[in-house]
Amino acid sequence: TGVQDYALSTDGKKILFNAGSWGIADASGSIDTSSAALDLSGLTLRLDPAAEWAQIYEDAWRITRDWFYDPEMHGYDWEALGQRYRALLPHVGSRAELDFLLGELVSELEAGHTYVQTGDEPRVDRVEGGMLGAEFELGDGGRYRIAKIFPGENWTPSARSPLTEAGVDVSEGDYLLAIDGRPLTAEVNPYSLLEGKAGRQVELLVNDGPATDGARRVRVQTIANERGLRYLEWVRHNIALADRLSDGKVGYIHLPNTAFAGNLMLQKLFYGQANKEALIIDDRYNGGGFIPGRMIEMLSRTTMAYWARRDVEAFRTPGFAHDGPKAMLVNAYSSSGGDALPYFFRQRGLGPIIGTRTWGGLIGLTGNADFADGGSLAVPSFRIYDPESGQWVVENEGVTPDIEVFDVAEGFLDGGDPSIEKAVEVLLESLQEDPYRRLEAPEPPDLSGPAS
Repeated sequence: TGVQDYALSTDGKKILFNAGSWGIADASGSIDTSSAALDLSGLTLRLDPAAEWAQIYEDAWRITRDWFYDPEMHGYDWEALGQRYRALLPHVGSRAELDFLLGELVSELEAGHTYVQTGDEPRVDRVEGGMLGAEFELGDGGRYRIAKIFPGENWTPSARSPLTEAGVDVSEGDYLLAIDGRPLTAEVNPYSLLEGKAGRQVELLVNDGPATDGARRVRVQTIANERGLRYLEWVRHNIALADRLSDGKVGYIHLPNTAFAGNLMLQKLFYGQANKEALIIDDRYNGGGFIPGRMIEMLSRTTMAYWARRDVEAFRTPGFAHDGPKAMLVNAYSSSGGDALPYFFRQRGLGPIIGTRTWGGLIGLTGNADFADGGSLAVPSFRIYDPESGQWVVENEGVTPDIEVFDVAEGFLDGGDPSIEKAVEVLLESLQEDPYRRLEAPEPPDLSGPAS
């Protein structure tokens, strides 16, 4: 039932917590949670913020002491550091200032992944505007025209593109004349008419010209942000760029993190790119997540055997593998699992690493206790070291590329990408030195001769 027992009182009663509500019931027999529920609507709690902040500070100090991977605290006197920053507690005037103090305390350890998450602090309610998954431009007659509609992937909520859904009669080049009956002209910001309408249905007045005569009304459900759509557009652009620069020889895979999204993207792109002669693995802006051992296993696959079949192409084991040269792109935003990925890539000898040095944070998190007000201080509890040298690696250092390339802003003008361009150049040179060959099946044996 999900009912949790919290205590047994002396008069044979139980205090219960069920589906977000508290109650009291007899300790024996069946429990009627509806009759046991307590009405706590009038319950208030008086807090002394300064006393609570002092408790949170002590909890933060103890949690760090008890969860940090190194019991010697990187050689620092943790007792003395606790006293040094504890002296500032009387001057803390807000929860945000306490967060700052905790950040200063834990930063003394010089370790990555020491994140401070605020707790009970006043927040301004967000008013989310609606988005249409499109870009606008000024057209004729002082009216807005839809310059681009992001194709998206409507089977994925984070990549839903409202104007591409079934029954929505809107195309690139159409004029957007009004939103929910309010006229849209050059003097009006289109997004001002979508304020507070995230995830809601809106009515658009569209036409193939700037006039309202013959315009059609279309209803769409907006999205809260276009991050997923724009990310997919960027990935598609990079795939096309690598393909064009290499005359179809080089494939491209971007891994946004080493958690769910990154593993999904690897599965999604690898199978369509495995037949390319060479591969670019883009680890730039990789936000980390899990330790990417399985991801490297997949990228390390090579063909172990081919199987000839009659009248159709041979298949191989593993079914999808890549035997050609590879290169990995990195930058300073390749972090955590995004640090581990190029480290493992180099360890496996999969190819050159191109870009700029990675973030350098490989003391990882397994989770620890929160504070009384719902805030927390993340404490790293395990650290990477090299199996051959036995030395610490990557943390506070990052992974240095084999070929340094800076993605300067002007390099992206006209659809370019300095790192991808360099990777294609390097991979084409590798293919020229060692051409990729697709192994054909040998002639079947002629076994019709005399028996031996």
